[in-house]
Amino acid sequence: MNRNWTDFKSLHGNIAGAREAFEDACETLYKKKYKNQHVSQVKVKQGDGGIDIFIGELGVEPITVIQCKFFLESFGTSQQSQIRESFNTAITSKKYELKEWILCIPSVIDIDENTWWFKWKHKKLKEYSKDKSFIKLTNGNELIDLFKELGLYNQVFKIDDSMKIDEIHKQLVPVTIDLPKDIKPSTVLFNNYSQKNEPFYLNRESDSEFNKSLEISNIWLFGKSGVGKTALINRNLIKNKIEYCFCDLSPITITKAEDVLSEILLTIEDKFDLERDIRNTNTLKQISQILCSASSNKTIIVIDELSVPDNSILKDIADSFIQLVTHYSNQAENNELKFVVSTISDPKDIIQNKSKASGYFQYICCDSWDKYSSQLFDILAQALNLQLEDSKSIILEESKNSPRTLKNIFQKIVVYNDSSETSISKAIKLTQAEIVG
Repeated sequence: MNRNWTDFKSLHGNIAGAREAFEDACETLYKKKYKNQHVSQVKVKQGDGGIDIFIGELGVEPITVIQCKFFLESFGTSQQSQIRESFNTAITSKKYELKEWILCIPSVIDIDENTWWFKWKHKKLKEYSKDKSFIKLTNGNELIDLFKELGLYNQVFKIDDSMKIDEIHKQLVPVTIDLPKDIKPSTVLFNNYSQKNEPFYLNRESDSEFNKSLEISNIWLFGKSGVGKTALINRNLIKNKIEYCFCDLSPITITKAEDVLSEILLTIEDKFDLERDIRNTNTLKQISQILCSASSNKTIIVIDELSVPDNSILKDIADSFIQLVTHYSNQAENNELKFVVSTISDPKDIIQNKSKASGYFQYICCDSWDKYSSQLFDILAQALNLQLEDSKSIILEESKNSPRTLKNIFQKIVVYNDSSETSISKAIKLTQAEIVG
């Protein structure tokens, strides 16, 4: 029996469970690989020095830091931002001296992602005067090879346990699900949209509104968490072959508007391979200068995952967005470049100068799923070959018109490999518990 990292995620229920188990697996690997050295995880707390796992005697000698990131499906701007932040925390730590920094991920990155990695790596090696071996990347295939080489593969991927469970399951479960061999559940139940997900994407009125609005204006997309804002943006830009720069704010800690502008600046520097004018210390103007230099072709700047509980900070950030768009519009020689902002909060509640903002943005609400949830259910059930018609009404009712919740319920039904009433009830309860948690 051979298993991959997608199987690993399923074995641990969800991304959160897999992320924790991945770190444990890496610790087990490095403990066996370096038997004669101290290898340990570090308890997560504020100011942990950017360490997941370290090799060596902390405080006595330079240590190797292992950074474990469970990047399974994406290696985009969000993941790149997390890498930058983790490395910067480790290299600048005053609690230890860094001997080397190793990033472990379960995926194998593509040519564009490799280009970003090596550019970033060599930039940091030059900045800190280190040799090539100081920063390393160990991908998912390399990790599996190491697990097999060290006799850990069956343990990490629970091969023996699963064979026993499968035998018991065959005897006890009366109703089983047979997934089509050519369709992966992760492709059907996607979170991050790519072209392979198109057959399972439900086109709504908001998609049409988005595309029409983008022809004439910047867009401010808003709606509750889990209604598909990010998927809508990615899908329509990819489908229409529009180049875009994705500024994902989810991995950064936001305490002030400047944190958001700094992250946007870093992202567009990477995207356009341009550097800020350090003589100008105004971040907003630095962003605008780069965009004016880079925007000869139609490009969309996407600012996504802005979620800040402090309403006063949120209002400052919204005001910064308006200033940025206004300043860029006044400086740019063409109007090909546009902005798409995505927030949970209704922009009318956080924008202070509403009349000015309305001249630059078209507002689109993504909350409306009441007349689409049933269609999405049918798409998912048919694609996964699930006979759930008798349970459709209860599943839809408990998903509360949230596509994310609906997909989470389907994920658990697939993992249980059982469409019985008991398993469906269990899937619903576990999904609800995760939402509340």
